[in-house]
Amino acid sequence: MRQNLLLTFALLLTMHCYSLVDKETVVVKNDISGENITIHCYSSDDDLGVHTLAYAANFTWYFHVNIGGSTKFYCDLTTGHGSGNYGVFDKRLENQCDDYCLWLIKATGPCLVQKVIRGELYCQPWKKPPYHIKGFAS
Repeated sequence: MRQNLLLTFALLLTMHCYSLVDKETVVVKNDISGENITIHCYSSDDDLGVHTLAYAANFTWYFHVNIGGSTKFYCDLTTGHGSGNYGVFDKRLENQCDDYCLWLIKATGPCLVQKVIRGELYCQPWKKPPYHIKGFAS
């Protein structure tokens, strides 16, 4: 009984230490000159709200990855060039970010600065065309 109690305590202590060490940062930065963008970021546990970012402004948040490593964050991005919903953090992206995920929102779409590949950009196109293009109204 005592051995089981010690084993349980050791396991809980290990899990607590893991959550303290595995702190992540995500930064979403508006890199579209002369334009405000709107972002809404969230996970299954946290809604970070809607934010309007002026050119060169950013939105930053910090969090701990859950014990199973299944933490995921998404952002709805809206610009004059296009919009869409994008995964900005998960286990795969964590490996490219090295504890700091920087997303540059460009006219062509969102781009992740991959720290582990000497800052090379991983860019995605907009999923939806701009709302003001004739013939593309929803």
